Amino acid sequence: MAKKKRITKKELLKIEQAAVREERKRQGALDGRFREKVEKSKKTYSRKRKHKDE
Repeated sequence: MAKKKRITKKELLKIEQAAVREERKRQGALDGRFREKVEKSKKTYSRKRKHKDE
């Protein structure tokens, strides 16, 4: 007789997140209309352009 496998917190969280994601997909939130916000890294230096009209 095999021992019952207990569900860990990590696995439970994965199951919950998957369910939430499926619900959002069904509502249309992840069909490409909404983009995730990406913050630009403040560690990298970005040089200002010399000529705007180019």
